[in-house]
Amino acid sequence: MSGLVPNINSQNGVLSSLNSTTSLLTAGSTFTGVWIDVSLYPSMTIAVKTDQNGTYTIQFSPDGINADSTLTRYYRTSQIEPPHRFTITRKYMRVTFTNTSASNQTYLRLQVILGSQMDLNVPLDTAMAQDYDSISVRPSDYHYEVALGRRQGATTWNKFGYNSDIDIGTETIWSAGGTFSRMTSAATLSVVSTSIADDSGGTGANSVVIYGVDANWDTQIEVLTLDGTTPVITSGTWLGVNRMAIYLAGSGEANAGVISATATGGGSTLQAQMPVGEGTTQQSFFFVANNHQFLADFLVLNTEKLGGGATPKVRFKGWVFSDVANAKYLVYNELIDTTTSNHTELNPSQPFIVGEKSLLYFEATTDTNDTFASCRISGILVRDVDA
Repeated sequence: MSGLVPNINSQNGVLSSLNSTTSLLTAGSTFTGVWIDVSLYPSMTIAVKTDQNGTYTIQFSPDGINADSTLTRYYRTSQIEPPHRFTITRKYMRVTFTNTSASNQTYLRLQVILGSQMDLNVPLDTAMAQDYDSISVRPSDYHYEVALGRRQGATTWNKFGYNSDIDIGTETIWSAGGTFSRMTSAATLSVVSTSIADDSGGTGANSVVIYGVDANWDTQIEVLTLDGTTPVITSGTWLGVNRMAIYLAGSGEANAGVISATATGGGSTLQAQMPVGEGTTQQSFFFVANNHQFLADFLVLNTEKLGGGATPKVRFKGWVFSDVANAKYLVYNELIDTTTSNHTELNPSQPFIVGEKSLLYFEATTDTNDTFASCRISGILVRDVDA
C-alpha cells in the first residue's frame, strides 16, 4: 500500500524511526508520524521529553488511511511524565505530537519502541503520576496515598469552622460571625493582627501562609511576614482564601491576637480570620480551583443547647456558587432540633462532586440567639488529567 512501511520482523525493542523525532516544534505546530505495519508486534512504548506543554496521540488503523482508534495523552512540563505502554490493536500505527504552548520548543525527544513491552513499575516510595500505566503492588489505600503526597494531582483538604454566636436568622459558619461576602474581582489582601506580639521576632505569630485561588481561579500560596498591628499587603491578588495559618511563631507558640485578612478592593470585605491562639482560620468554605474537582466524602455538623435551658432548632444549608454559571445551588439541607439531637455525620458511599471555579460554603439558620454551630468537611481536590 502506497506510503506504508511493511513489518518485516517481530523483534523486541525495535525503534520506529518514522514515528520518533527530535525536530523542534514551534508554538501550535504538530509532528505527524508515518503509518507503519505493526501487526507482528504485541505492544509499543512511547516516551517524550520536551520543555513545552503538548498533546500527543497514538493512532491505530486497519488500512493505514482511517484512524479508527485514537488514544490521547497530555504532556505537562510541571508534572511527572512517565513513558506509556500501548497494546497493538490494529495493523497500522502512527504517532502525532502537538506543541500546545505559546512558545517554541528548545528541545524535543520523542521515541517509539515496538515489541513485547512489559508493564512499567513504580518505586514504593515515589509519587504516582495521574496517568501512570504501571500496576502498583504496594498497599494503596487511595485516601492515605493522597494524604502522604504519593498521588500526583490530588490533595487532601480538611475544612473546619464554627460560629459561636449566631443570633436569630442566618449566618455563615465561620469564626468571624455574620455573613461571608466573596470577592467578585481579585484583590490584594491586607493582613493585620490585634496584637503587637504577632510580629517578626515577636512572641506570637511571626508569619502566616495563605492558601487560595488567584484571579484565574488557579491555586496559589503566599508566605507573609507580619508587622503586629500594622497592616501588611500581600504581593499576590486573590479571589478567595482557603486557609490562613501560622507559618512561623515565637516563644508563645500561637497567635497572640486576632489575625485578619481583608480585601483591599471591592468593599474591603473580610476574607479570612484566625482567632486568638488557634493558629489557623476556622471557616467552613472552600474555593475549588480552575481545572480541578473537589470530591467531598465526609461531613459533620454540630450545634449545642444553650444556657438557661434553650433548645434551638438549627437548619444547616450547604451551597455551591459556580463562577462558570454565575449561579448558586443548594446542595445540602438539614434541620437539627436540639431537643432530640445536636449532631449529624455523613459518610456517603460516593463522593459529592464540586466542579471547578466554585465556592462551597455552609450556613446555619437558628430560631434562638447566641446559638453555636460548627461544620467539618473533608475531601480530595483532584486536578483534571488534561490540565
